[in-house]
Amino acid sequence: MATMSVLCLNVSTQMLNTTLSPFAAFLWGSKTMGGLLTSFFNVGSILMALLSAPLIEAFGKKRSIVSFSLLYGASTLLFVLMPKEHITLLARLLQGVAKGVITVACSSVIADVTPDEQMNEGMGLFGLGSAFAMAFGPMLALHMVGANDRYDRMFLICAAVVACGALFGAFVKYTPVKRAARRTAEKPPREGLSRLLEKRALLPSINYTVFFAAFACILVFSSVYAQEMLGLSPSQISMFYVAAAAAMLVVRLFGGKLADRYGELVMIVPGHLCIAAALAIFIPLKSGPATYPLFLLCGVLYGIGNASVLPTMNAIAVVDSPKERSSEANATFYFTMDFGILFSSSVFGKVMDLAPSAAAGYRITYGCSIGICAVSLLISVVFLNRRAREKRRGRE
Repeated sequence: MATMSVLCLNVSTQMLNTTLSPFAAFLWGSKTMGGLLTSFFNVGSILMALLSAPLIEAFGKKRSIVSFSLLYGASTLLFVLMPKEHITLLARLLQGVAKGVITVACSSVIADVTPDEQMNEGMGLFGLGSAFAMAFGPMLALHMVGANDRYDRMFLICAAVVACGALFGAFVKYTPVKRAARRTAEKPPREGLSRLLEKRALLPSINYTVFFAAFACILVFSSVYAQEMLGLSPSQISMFYVAAAAAMLVVRLFGGKLADRYGELVMIVPGHLCIAAALAIFIPLKSGPATYPLFLLCGVLYGIGNASVLPTMNAIAVVDSPKERSSEANATFYFTMDFGILFSSSVFGKVMDLAPSAAAGYRITYGCSIGICAVSLLISVVFLNRRAREKRRGRE
């Protein structure tokens, strides 16, 4: 039920991410407004990923899923009922807030009900929602808008989808993990950021942010790169995300069991290598007869890499943290990830603007990203193997 709730959230989010920039251009003739709509959403998501853990524990995970799914849906209706610039910015901020709470609440439910020895499998299955959303969200949105710019119809469908997520959330049944009721002199009450974030989850969370920076250029620039440098059509470009989603689906169905049985590095190392390979293919890729198959191959490699590393790093963050701090562990993971999305996209955009040409900008960006991927892989191999993790837990 938690996975289905997040699936509804992610489908709606992907639908809006695909169409809000052209919606802003259509309604107000403003590209800047399209960027602001994305920024306000990210700010709300980052803010609540940081603050959500105590709120979720006080309010209850199930109630948080239902309430904030309804908030997301109601905010989406504002695009139809009051399509004013300041109202839509407020709506996007509220959607970001709701997304941050729902994601942490649902992942915390998964962490509560899944045994530690099956955490990779649980997180992998939980991540199926993002794989399906990546494949079907944009296509559904574009179909709903159509050639006649029927944005109102698309927004109503988004609100209905998130309302279904609230319904799934209402059927979540689990036994909450009891919070630590007693503190000793050796363990004083947590204060400040230590109350909101879990320190044992910081290393895998920060390392995933480094890994995300390695493939952010694929996520942000692949569509523009395919149009400017490869001469591909929008329909051809959309198949990149379908190929990525299909690869993510396969990996997340079976990869979690492999990680639980043979160790997390069995997924983390190949995931890094797949992202590095995709970046290496992008650097010299030019328009030609082999362009489109190689472009789709990059989509497959991107899907495998992301699906291998994200749920595995998330599982490490949860397993290495105290059981009663699962909400804080997930809040730590998603806070650093959302912050990394905002930061890395801005940095790579600046690099592209300062480059002497578009081709040079892509080469520099993809080349630097391979180096960042190597750094993340080194951190994983040295600090996130089971022996290093058990040693850290022993000291603590």
